[in-house]
Amino acid sequence: MEHAPLLISGGGLVGLSAALLYANRFDAVHLLEKREDPEYQFSREARSLQLVISARGWRTLRKIGLGQQIQDNSIALRGRTRHSDGETFFEPYSANGDTISCVSRNTLHRLLTESVLKHEKISIHYNQQVSEVFFERKALNSFRNDKKTHWRYSFLIGADGVRSRVAQALNGNGEWTRNLEKNHYREIAITHAPWIRDTFHYWHSTHAMIGAFPVHEGGFSVFLVHRNEHMEKLLNDSDSSWFESLFPGFLGDVPDARSLFAEAVGGFLGSIDCRHWHHEEHTVLVGDAAHAMLPFMGQGLNTGLEDIFDLDIQLKEGGAIAGGDLHSYIASRQSQAKAIREISEQQFRYLTGKFTARDYALKHLLDDFVAKENMPSTYMACAFSLEPFSSIWEREKQISASFSESQIEHQIQVDRLTAH
Repeated sequence: MEHAPLLISGGGLVGLSAALLYANRFDAVHLLEKREDPEYQFSREARSLQLVISARGWRTLRKIGLGQQIQDNSIALRGRTRHSDGETFFEPYSANGDTISCVSRNTLHRLLTESVLKHEKISIHYNQQVSEVFFERKALNSFRNDKKTHWRYSFLIGADGVRSRVAQALNGNGEWTRNLEKNHYREIAITHAPWIRDTFHYWHSTHAMIGAFPVHEGGFSVFLVHRNEHMEKLLNDSDSSWFESLFPGFLGDVPDARSLFAEAVGGFLGSIDCRHWHHEEHTVLVGDAAHAMLPFMGQGLNTGLEDIFDLDIQLKEGGAIAGGDLHSYIASRQSQAKAIREISEQQFRYLTGKFTARDYALKHLLDDFVAKENMPSTYMACAFSLEPFSSIWEREKQISASFSESQIEHQIQVDRLTAH
């Protein structure tokens, strides 16, 4: 049987993984990547240097045969350590002692690229920028150094990230939107810091947040989230007192942090909301092209890897769709993406100190309830299970809605007493 060609727009982590997962169903797989070469250049865009892999991601990575190799290059994290006024407070990720894994984006990209380059059916075409997509003809154009190439495909996967040309072509009537937070994100690598290496560390205030991931190869990757209007005072002002008041003790640990952050490439945090994720039975979006989200649950990559795992169930040889219908797959993935996007937005508010007294009271009531009932917390269920994000989020909302106003007010008073 002659297989039809698969075309993947985007040679990032999800695109590379998709090529490996689906290669044996096609005569040829072509990845079109806008970067100029296989080396991942962090300086070109503000993206997290470290990535979290949890249950959903591991399931896919093991299926493509790279689970152990990636595990060997990752570091296990037990939970979060919050730094406040010179003290530290540890919050485990799991009541059962489960850990998540942290791996360098560059390492993961290298391992996936090496595996793809060894595969006889997969070709990566660098410096290829998709320009036009002709869905009815199953074709697209790309440019390399002003030279146009015309491609035909039987199946097209749009894995080309937050500026996806495929997503824009599918949602050409304003149905593709980027929802930007009014916060800047920038990240630096440091070689030494006096912090324990098996937790994520964070410092937060209502104006800015710092987070630090240990790096398997050594040192820490440290990111700063700050409001745009605070940039000058926070990082460029000769007086560092405001920075020190927001993050007591941090400059003692990393004396040159302000200058390093000021020099780092900055980018806005945000999410993607696409109405249309596919065209008929031969084009589909996956990963950030379909559902970019705030990174504070660590589920962006994992959700993209779950996209392609679930799509694998639908794909047959040559790119035919089981049952001849992508609608059920798309409906399911859109539901999951919407839920984890909302969960991530809530986690963003929590980690950046934007919770109100009522928010904290509800969180404490919820935490106590699930512990007493021996239920997984929202974070545990997202990170350590394969339960649909939509059912996890619905359960949290239902439990939170069950608390009476008197319970919430009582918890607010308890929190105030505890704080003092």
